[in-house]
Amino acid sequence: MRVATIVVALAVAVAAGTACSDGGGNTRAFCDALHAGDNPLDVFDRYDPTNLATARDQLQRGVDRMKDLEKAAPSEIRGDIAVLVDVGSKLVDALDPAAGAKPAPDFTSDSQRVKDASAAVTGFAVDRCNVNLETPSAGPTPPNGN
Repeated sequence: MRVATIVVALAVAVAAGTACSDGGGNTRAFCDALHAGDNPLDVFDRYDPTNLATARDQLQRGVDRMKDLEKAAPSEIRGDIAVLVDVGSKLVDALDPAAGAKPAPDFTSDSQRVKDASAAVTGFAVDRCNVNLETPSAGPTPPNGN
């Protein structure tokens, strides 16, 4: 059950905290990608932590969504998205039944990185794409900010 606790803690950190132009990404591509798919926070929030098999699959979909956003992202936030992809991938790996009796990874050192990366990505999304990722579903933020 330690892994389930870690899953819940990391997802809460990502959701509370929170998921550029070299290498093909840019602001427009990133914003278009945000508008074209699920809010990545919603994808992470939908998993059932009591069912590790489905939780792993759902979290993998969240990581895959973040990878798509990473490809489209401008360099200014690509590293932040990479942090979220990295930590999410470690979490998915920890839930792999093949991991067996391996000790669960210690995500303590990742907490601040996730919080900082999430803040950078969600801030960029609001400021540059008019998308509030902290709402239940991504969509344009009303002009008055409400």
